[in-house]
Amino acid sequence: MNRRRKTIVGVRQSWARTPWARLLNSQEVQALVTPRAERIIQLIDLAPGKRYVDFGCGTAAFAHLLARKAGLDEPPLALDLAPGPGPVDAIAWPADLPLASQSVDCLTSLYFARRFDDDNLHAYGREIARVLAPGGAALLLEVAPVRARWLDRLHHQLLSPGCAHVDLRGWGRMAALLTEAGFDAIDLVNVGPFLFPPIPRVGVLLRRA
Repeated sequence: MNRRRKTIVGVRQSWARTPWARLLNSQEVQALVTPRAERIIQLIDLAPGKRYVDFGCGTAAFAHLLARKAGLDEPPLALDLAPGPGPVDAIAWPADLPLASQSVDCLTSLYFARRFDDDNLHAYGREIARVLAPGGAALLLEVAPVRARWLDRLHHQLLSPGCAHVDLRGWGRMAALLTEAGFDAIDLVNVGPFLFPPIPRVGVLLRRA
């Protein structure tokens, strides 16, 4: 494991032990800061009989909420960089997912991409494309940058807990990093800003034909 990876994992692990992390990753808070659960279920076509994976799950509370609302037969597979305050099924690195090729129907990764550099995010995209089954879909949701530098710096500070480094990307950068990863469709998903503070978000829907 290289130094950069060790740092990212170490910071994530330290953060996961805090009461603040448990609160922010609870179903109640995640439901407030994330678009309606029904909207995500619709976007990734989450339905009974499909295998659902969430990476960067924290406590995995929101992933289990989505699975329950979608009526899944099996619970989601919860992956993260380090053990957290909730049930994590497997520890993984985005460039090396412990999943068989074409074994996943639906995948979510919410507010997770900002902690990785461009190379790791591109490798993560290639891994998602590898593990998605035909007809599968993945949703990456992240906070977006803004034009005002002082406000952007403030957002970086607000989002820094649990991150060794924060890199906020807009639609253009996200799409460019994922374009050659092997997806059949890459769509911008408009999920609107947070209610408070009004920080914009970018959603990217990745699909296999």
